Amino acid sequence: MNPHLREEKNCLNCGAYVEERYCTHCGQENIEIKESFRHLISHFFSDLTHYDSKLFTTLKDLLFKPGYLTNEYLAGKRANYLHPIRMYVFVSFLYFLVTLSFNGLENKTEEAIAQTAAKNTRRQIADSLRNMLSSGERYSSNGKIKDSVIKNIIGKVDTSSGHKFDFTFLFSVNYQDLVAFDSAQRLLPEQKREKGLKSWMYHHWLNSINLYGKKGTIFRVMDRTEHFIPKLMFILLPLFALLLKLFYNRKKYFYSDHVIFSLHFHTAVFLIFLIFSIISLFFPAFAKDAQDFEFLLAIIYLGMALRRTYGQSSFITIMKVIGLTFLYSILILAGYIVLVISSFF
Repeated sequence: MNPHLREEKNCLNCGAYVEERYCTHCGQENIEIKESFRHLISHFFSDLTHYDSKLFTTLKDLLFKPGYLTNEYLAGKRANYLHPIRMYVFVSFLYFLVTLSFNGLENKTEEAIAQTAAKNTRRQIADSLRNMLSSGERYSSNGKIKDSVIKNIIGKVDTSSGHKFDFTFLFSVNYQDLVAFDSAQRLLPEQKREKGLKSWMYHHWLNSINLYGKKGTIFRVMDRTEHFIPKLMFILLPLFALLLKLFYNRKKYFYSDHVIFSLHFHTAVFLIFLIFSIISLFFPAFAKDAQDFEFLLAIIYLGMALRRTYGQSSFITIMKVIGLTFLYSILILAGYIVLVISSFF
């Protein structure tokens, strides 16, 4: 008998009779209240090893046996695996922790703002000097020398002279379109200026590109994307399950069954993305091709998981993968458009 087990058979937590090591009513271990330090350490490592073993088993089966965990969960075999929600939270948190810790987008955005501010200051100085040249003022006999000196200063100060942003926003709207629209609106009387959504969006987009510059705007959108995806996924998870409900027998499967599949699938996708993110950190040359490859793996994984979980033929499964991917891409695109628009405000 384990020396730290209680001889009494009453559970200290619920009072039920305990035949062996654990209470069959509440699950608490029937151990002595006062344990030695050695027993505490032993108990801690026992629980830790048990948790690590369950985590390793869950992630291994999730990654290498698409759809297997969903079948096990729906069949009631759940003791040896992490709960789908707990596993999703753990893997997604780990993924975003890694990606947000190493991208440095916030620092890049701040640097871009500082560079843009410096360029704007130099441009303003250059414009002031040009006004001096074109103001019609005449100098003494050495006026030509002064003009030459001013022009030389302008050439050194205004490093962005003649530069135009080639930045394209949504719906093929570029920076020149924003400037032209803004200039045309300023020439009109206040009561005749456009007041709709277009004017409001164009105004914010123009202010954003002028403040952040091209690089800063791109970095800001990327940074917003990294922070927006976790929130978006909480919306997309149940929506993906709803798509599954439309594609599969509504009488045979409950909506909650599709939610379990959605949790497992998205957790696996985050795990795939996490692996490729870590590989890209150590092999930057691979980063460009990694994104396309990881999306391809996600689609292949979806097909294999659907085939195993719902048991339909390969041909029907492929057709449903195409349909699900198309509809899900529309949902993701809609979310991304909202993200991009909001990034400029």
